Amino acid sequence: MNKSEWKDRDIEDLIKKLPQIKDDRTTQYIQARMEKQKRKSQASFKGFIPAVAALTALFIMVLLAPTVLNQLTETGMDNSEKGTADSTESSENNLDMASREKPTERPPEPSKEAKVAGTEDNQNENNKLTMSENLQEPTERLSLYEEDVKGKEFYNFGLVSRDAVPIPVSIVEERKEEDWLTRHEQIAEKLPETDWGLEDYLPLNGDVSFDKNKVIFTLRTDHSYSGSSAVEYAFYHSLQYSFQHKGLEEVVLKNHDGSVPQFSSTGELSKIDLNEIVHSAYYLYTPNGKDRFLVPDNINRGGIKESIEAMKSAETGLFQSVIPKDINFNVSKADGIVTISFLNELDMSSLDEQTAQEMIEGILLTSRSSGYKSARFENIKQESWNGFDFTGPVKTPISPNKKSLVN
Repeated sequence: MNKSEWKDRDIEDLIKKLPQIKDDRTTQYIQARMEKQKRKSQASFKGFIPAVAALTALFIMVLLAPTVLNQLTETGMDNSEKGTADSTESSENNLDMASREKPTERPPEPSKEAKVAGTEDNQNENNKLTMSENLQEPTERLSLYEEDVKGKEFYNFGLVSRDAVPIPVSIVEERKEEDWLTRHEQIAEKLPETDWGLEDYLPLNGDVSFDKNKVIFTLRTDHSYSGSSAVEYAFYHSLQYSFQHKGLEEVVLKNHDGSVPQFSSTGELSKIDLNEIVHSAYYLYTPNGKDRFLVPDNINRGGIKESIEAMKSAETGLFQSVIPKDINFNVSKADGIVTISFLNELDMSSLDEQTAQEMIEGILLTSRSSGYKSARFENIKQESWNGFDFTGPVKTPISPNKKSLVN
């Protein structure tokens, strides 16, 4: 039968003859089956992504493989050569360490007697060190003292800084064949003033001679010591410092014609007293930030108590106090001796050595400027320190700022 010969009735009859289709599954079962199928499809999709990534990475490695292999080959050859050398050195080190670590080659333990002997040797060595430290020379003192000039000669000079500050300096040397004045002038020409941060001021522009116990200073006509109070002040004290402490009375000034010199600020100046008790306070002065000098302020304070009290604070920015701010003391005088009694016990080792040295010598120099040849210190922990014996009166210096000349 051809397809074209099918009739609607025949089709209906055939359909009726087909078996009846029935679905006994519940809706819940069908829905659960669909959810399961959905999850399975998602899992399959997720598994697909790593596979693609792996294939991509493999593709990139294939492209880069020749370059990477060339680099690895070159590096490997270099490391191979270096590794051979390192391996040899490492083997030698290991052998050396192994030989040192062998128990049979360790030094034997010292006997009990040897240990005792070693301990005694260490104690003896420590005792020697302690004795050596105790016998060390004290720190060089800053000023000139009587014991410094025994069998020697000393010379004083008044140097001047760029700030027009006059600075007393002392030189000690073995006695020479020249007379004192000749040698004084020779040294004045050799002083390394500029090396000390000072002006090239000496020798002074004038002629010096002695008349018994007086110094005669004759000014030359071309001198430059007049014109301002600072210049004249520096000249005056330069002369004074240069001839103090030698038993001389005064410096007499004159012009070549015998007249009294005239200065623009000072007026007539005929003489300078060399033994005046000035009651000055001493301070620290550093003209170049390196060299340090103890200098008087040349202000008459009226007495020793006032002078030492004035040391606690400088009245000019050029000077610094040598008394630390936290140190306080009382000053008294009796029987020609000035006494400085610290309110709290002073431990010298608690101070910087330079600071302590400048404080002690600054007080001694201030005492000297008031005419005292001895000063007593009380309530200091140490009985002696850097050559100073604090158990009794300490002699004041002859003059400040002891210097040495290198020939």
